[in-house]
Amino acid sequence: MAASSTKKLIENAQIIPSKGVHRYTIIWIYGLGGNADGYTEVFIKMQPPNTRIILPRATKRWVTILGRQYYLESWWERDDACVEEGTIIMGKLKELIDDEIKLVKNASNIIIGGFSQGGCISLTTGLTYSKQQLGGIICCGGIFINEEKLLEKISEYSKTIPILSIHGKKDDIFKWNNVEASLELLKQKGVGDNMEVLAEDDVAHIISAQGFDLISKFIKTQFKI
Repeated sequence: MAASSTKKLIENAQIIPSKGVHRYTIIWIYGLGGNADGYTEVFIKMQPPNTRIILPRATKRWVTILGRQYYLESWWERDDACVEEGTIIMGKLKELIDDEIKLVKNASNIIIGGFSQGGCISLTTGLTYSKQQLGGIICCGGIFINEEKLLEKISEYSKTIPILSIHGKKDDIFKWNNVEASLELLKQKGVGDNMEVLAEDDVAHIISAQGFDLISKFIKTQFKI
């Protein structure tokens, strides 16, 4: 069952092959209404050598937003389903990480990141992955899924894994005061000194040019490229 679900995740994913011997992996999770194709060109431009990039695809479904329904790619149908459905996708991503470790030899050669819904998923997946310490976590425009049972699963590596957190202070989806509260909650769990936070004054719910530049530098630093 696990192998089958992971195989489906990979088969549906947009994969940018490694240039040179595959030594590193980036797993990037996009947000509500996004798609893998939208990030392909960006990651091709910033792709480090010897790095393959996996962009899993979300299911296209009817999603309720402010009382109206839209047919979009989304990792869950409603906000109140984010824990249940998010836990399922996070389980699949952890299986994917396990498979990638077999190829790149160590979890330190893997970075997981994402934007919006994908930022929430990547941060929560990375902080609760307990087998080895990942190379890094990138969370853009998202927060840790603050559910008690998930907070209890934060791993021993959460205090040392490099984390990049990027947010716009004019974000109307994940408002900055809520982001600050989430970051404070993580600090209470010992996550803090290992986290770099970029809070941009005039940026809404997007990744800015400065944000992408910082992401590129973070990846190269953690992979020592």
